[in-house]
Amino acid sequence: MRSLFYGCKLLLLLIFSGWVQADETWKLEFGGGLAAYDTPWVDMPIQYITLPYINAEYGRWQLGVKHGIFQYRLSGDNWPVSLSAGLNYRDETYDSVFSFNDKLSDDPVFTGYHSPDGEVTAQLNAKWQHLSLSVSQDVSNHSSGTVADLSYMHPLYQGERGVQFLMGGGVRWLSEKYSDYLYGVYGDNIAPQYGRVAYQAEAATNYQLSMQLIYPFNRQWSLSAQASYEWLDQTIQDSPLVDKSGVGKVMVFFTYRKM
Repeated sequence: MRSLFYGCKLLLLLIFSGWVQADETWKLEFGGGLAAYDTPWVDMPIQYITLPYINAEYGRWQLGVKHGIFQYRLSGDNWPVSLSAGLNYRDETYDSVFSFNDKLSDDPVFTGYHSPDGEVTAQLNAKWQHLSLSVSQDVSNHSSGTVADLSYMHPLYQGERGVQFLMGGGVRWLSEKYSDYLYGVYGDNIAPQYGRVAYQAEAATNYQLSMQLIYPFNRQWSLSAQASYEWLDQTIQDSPLVDKSGVGKVMVFFTYRKM
């Protein structure tokens, strides 16, 4: 299933890339990269994923890695705050479609465990200078949950040719419905013989620390590297499915901007 998802995604991106390049009114950035990230699940190996990287803009419409399924810019060019709204796909479940590894946890707690599904979300984004806010709400009738991300990234260094080093942090809030959807144990998933006792998670507030390097080689080619660490709320740590107090992520992308 996971291989089929990525195959279809890559095919669509390649077709879209060729279509976009044929139309000079589109702004296009494409490339590829690697992400390695930890997950909160008990005895889960580090996940690795290779990703095609495509972002495209046409007027107020935006789509790609940075923008989700699609986004529409609501704010005008001279507005002090940038506003956009659109649709995205969210999957932070145990057997996530974004986990490229076929190997999952070997811990007995996941014996017979039925992982929840990913979700289509409506998303609203706002940005003012270095401060960003994103709110996403499930619209696919799975968790009916909400997630809000507030972050601040400050440029500590700005050099020649647009080289930047940024550092900052943020707060991530998960509503009770979404937190329980991911980390709760109920119904057929209750199996005390494997240590999977009934558990109801509450709303969670996680704290994040992030750093990012942007290194342009020239006007078209650039490298972007980002590392982050997220401290998990106690209600997540208390789940029988979780054995970590925090998770980390590293991403590196090489991109080409069509001028």
